[in-house]
Formats: sequence, structure tokens, C-alpha cells
Amino acid sequence: MHRILTCALLVFCAAPAFCQLTQAQKVADFTALAALYDKNYAPYEFKRDTFGFDLLNIAPWLAQVQASKDDLSFYDVCVRYVASLQDSHDEFFLNADFEAFLPFTVDVYDGKVLVDFIDRTTLPAKTFPFQVGDQLVSVDGTSVSDWITKLQPYAVNGSANQVSRNRLAASIILDRFQGWYPFATQIGATASVVIQRQTGTTDTYAMPWQIFGTALAGDGPIPDTKIASALTTRPTSQALRYHGRRWPRENASGTVPSEKVLPASGSKTPLQKLQYMGHKHASLAAGSIEPFDAVDPVFNPPAGFKLRLGSRSTDEFLSGTFPSGKLNIGFIRIPSFSPNNETNALNQFLTEVVFFQANTDGLVIDLMGNGGGDICYTNILLQMLIPNTFRQLGFQLRATQNWVTFFSSNVVEAQLTGAPQYAIDIYKAYLAEVQKAQSQSRGSTGPLPLCGLNFDNAQPLKDSKGNVLAYTKPIVVLTDNFTLSAAELFSATLQDAKRVTIYGTRTDGGGGSVVEFDTTPNSEGAARVTLSLGIRAGNITSQGFPSAPLIENIGVVPDVTADYMTVDNLKNGGTTFVTGFTNLISNLVTLGHP
Repeated sequence: MHRILTCALLVFCAAPAFCQLTQAQKVADFTALAALYDKNYAPYEFKRDTFGFDLLNIAPWLAQVQASKDDLSFYDVCVRYVASLQDSHDEFFLNADFEAFLPFTVDVYDGKVLVDFIDRTTLPAKTFPFQVGDQLVSVDGTSVSDWITKLQPYAVNGSANQVSRNRLAASIILDRFQGWYPFATQIGATASVVIQRQTGTTDTYAMPWQIFGTALAGDGPIPDTKIASALTTRPTSQALRYHGRRWPRENASGTVPSEKVLPASGSKTPLQKLQYMGHKHASLAAGSIEPFDAVDPVFNPPAGFKLRLGSRSTDEFLSGTFPSGKLNIGFIRIPSFSPNNETNALNQFLTEVVFFQANTDGLVIDLMGNGGGDICYTNILLQMLIPNTFRQLGFQLRATQNWVTFFSSNVVEAQLTGAPQYAIDIYKAYLAEVQKAQSQSRGSTGPLPLCGLNFDNAQPLKDSKGNVLAYTKPIVVLTDNFTLSAAELFSATLQDAKRVTIYGTRTDGGGGSVVEFDTTPNSEGAARVTLSLGIRAGNITSQGFPSAPLIENIGVVPDVTADYMTVDNLKNGGTTFVTGFTNLISNLVTLGHP
């Protein structure tokens, strides 16, 4: 999961001794956090029944809060409470930018934590002669296995999946970001790193930590209110910032889809908060605990690969073609579903689809390490790959009075401003669904469309003459355990439509839309909360989980299992993995499969 380690000129200040929050303030903050999830968290019943964790049973957690001796220990209780949901979208994080990292990265290959990148500008080979493929044994006297066990609660953005948790926990051994890990500051000037070489010898290195930001020790004293109470939480302005389109786009040439969406008023529509499924960015410096959205694939290109997109800063994808025998295979990597420029991305993707339709026999789509993004943008890309009517994912919404007010206000505004009748009707339908669900204890709606008027009758993209522009030939989609959120929606929709063959490993299991809240007013913490659940066309079975029509925790199960995280692939640049998907797409083309 390595990325090139870059050093920014940031200031590190040793934290002064802060007075700590009072016990009453900590109890108030934790109670507010628990109430936030009680009110808004959509998968509560699923997590309770699947994992045996009841977020409403807060007595044991309050006991830990009351026993905490300082602010960092209190923050840690909050982090572990939310981590117990095993939800890739949900985390409690501190208002901190401190980060300390060692200038090499590791990952889990065939069950071993191996070095997969070394920054030789900081760790010259003469002084640090270990190599890629060597095994990390311990750091500061603690074994790697013990570190992974200890750090799993802080492995956010992958906590729905045990493989993801292990891999992220391994990376946190070398990259301590305090926003997620309260005790990140508890390090020395250097780390004692033990590495077992591939020759069998074991070496110990004194390695300086690379330090960025300002350490957080506590939030400083404030007076107690006379009655400590949990304060109402509201989404932050950053959380409500929309990541996609606001208006239907029309283009006679068909270069941008003109799918109907609900018209936006002067402010954001209520649905726009729910149209994001993606990971949260973590750190400013190293980025090794953020294995998402890289433009380049994790593997070396197939032999004979000819690049089309990926060399320019304005390219939103990496694409090209490569030969397989007498066949010409298309390849496109979608690094993220939060493009830098959505209009540019949609036009680029359509251009590539039109080219691939005319010039290739089959297509490989790489979603490995795609951290998700905007649901509506994702659905438009799907219209370019499914040449017939298909079902998008509907979303089951946790009903609250906020949504009643939002939808009611939009009905009134749509009527007063002369909006089209379809817009008025859909707002009324949403309002009725939410009101019905709100009458139940912790009620949730049935599946609702978040983009457009319905989800059962999505149409392929067509040009102005009604000709289908979607790709019609066989497709293989590449996934791994870091295929997350909207990337899972993308994979699941294609799989449900029987349009693709998925090659790789089970995806992460981040299956709902997520909003960020300021939640602990005394300690200035924040949390992300899953407000809805994506509902697939039918039940999915994955080992260790109940059969259910969900992506949440279950993930998307590949049709052909192939694990990239092997020593063989590490050493040969993924040649074995590439050969596997090349043979698969070639066989599908030969047999005439979708």
C-alpha cells in the first residue's frame, strides 16, 4: 500500500502540560457521542445481531470514561467505542494534526508483514541495508503481531473487513497519526526496528521518527456547566459540502449524461448529504495509512501495454490497451469516484468507452484501492457500461425529524417555485416514507433512490438519436479488500446486472452513505456516521456473515478469487496476478461471456 514519502515543512511543538477535562465534561461528551449514533446510525440492528455489539449499552464505556486519568485516555475510549461497530465509514477522530512516521512501508503478504517500500533518500542502503521483501519483526521491543492486535481499533477506513484491519494496523506501526490514534505522541526520538533479512539474518536499526504537526495532550480547562449535559450535534459545514453535480446536464452529442435528478434549490437538497460513500483522508505527510485513490495500479503493466490516459495532470483515469494473443484488451483504472473535475472525468470516461467499443475485444476495469466517492457520479459511469435497463442500489434511510423537516420544506419550496411535478411527487414520496418509518422505534425506510426518480429502471447512456453508447463486450473488474464504498456500489451493481466477472478478493464492506458531525463539544472531537444502507437486488452470502442484500461488512464477493497480496506478486511486480486476469478476460471473449 506504499506511497512515496514526502516531507512537508511543518512545525512540531512539544505539547505543554494541559489541564484536563473534568469527569463531568468527559461523561457529557461521551453521552453526546452515544446519542449521535443512537439517533442516526443506520446499521445498528445489523451490527448488534452480527457482532454482538450493542452501541446502546454504554454502561461499561461510561465506567471507562469515569476511570480515565487524562484527556488522551478519554479520547481512546471514544475511538474504541466507535471502532467496535466494525464499520469502515464510522470513526471518532481527534482535532489533531500530529504525525510521526518511519520512512519505509510494510504490508501483509502471505500472512507476513514485509517491507514493500524504502525511502532511500532518508534511509541510505549503506547504513540501512535491508531490502524490499524483508520481514518486519518488532518495533521498540514489541512484536509485529502484538502491535497489530493493539492497533486494530485505530485502523479506520477498513474496519469492516478483518484483512483490511490487519493491513492498516501493520501500517500504523510505522505511521502514527494522532487524529486516529490518541497515543501517537508516545514515541522516542528514534525507534528500535528489528528486521529479518531474506538471508535469514536479523538486524536491529536505530531509526529516527519523522515528525510533523503539533502534539495534542489535552484540550485545556473550561468551567463546568452547572448541569453537565449532552449537547445536540449538527453536521459540520465540511460534512455537508457536496462532492458532485447539482443540476441535470443536457448535451445533444451525448458526451455528458442527461439523467434526470431532483432540481437543486438555492441551497443544497437534503439528498446531497447522502450522496457520498467514501473514505476519510487521514494525514498530511506520509500517507502510508491511506492506501486509496492512487492513479497507478499496484501491479506493473501487461506486456505490450499502450497508454492512452494517465500521463497528464488533467487525466482522471489511467487507460490503454494490451495484446492477449490475437485479442486486443482494453484497460482502465478508476482510482476514485471523487474526481478532481467531474465534467472532465465523465467526458474522458465516455471517450474511452467509445474507443474501447470500437477497438477492443474485452475490457479490464481496475478498482483496487478505490476509496469510493459520489454515488451519483458512480451511477453515471455505470450507464456507460451496462447496455440494457438495470437496477441501481436503493438506500435504506434511518428516519429522523431532520429528514421530515428537510423533505417537507422541499415540497413547499418546489410548489412555490413552480418546480416540475415529478420533483414535487418524489419529495412527497420521500416525506411519506420517512414519516412512516419515524413512527417506529429506530425506524428505517425501505430502499429509496438517491440519484434520480427510481432505482429499478436505470437506463444505459444514449446519444441524441437514441443509440446506446454503453460498452457491450466482456468485462473483468479487479477488486481487493481496499475496494471501498462507492467502488463497492459500482462492483455490486455490475455483478447484480450479470454484466461482469469480478476477479480479486472480497471488497471491504463499507455499504452506506456517510456524514461527518461535530459531536463532543468539550473535547472538540468529531465523528462520521453511516446514515443509510445500500440494498442490493438479492441476498448475498459471504462466509462469517448472515445472508443479506447488503454491502455492509459482507462486501462484494468475487466470481474468481485471486489474492494480490502474495510474496510472489511482491517480488515480480504482480506478474502472476496480471497473467490471471489476462487469461480470464481472454477466455470470456473466446467463450462469448459478458
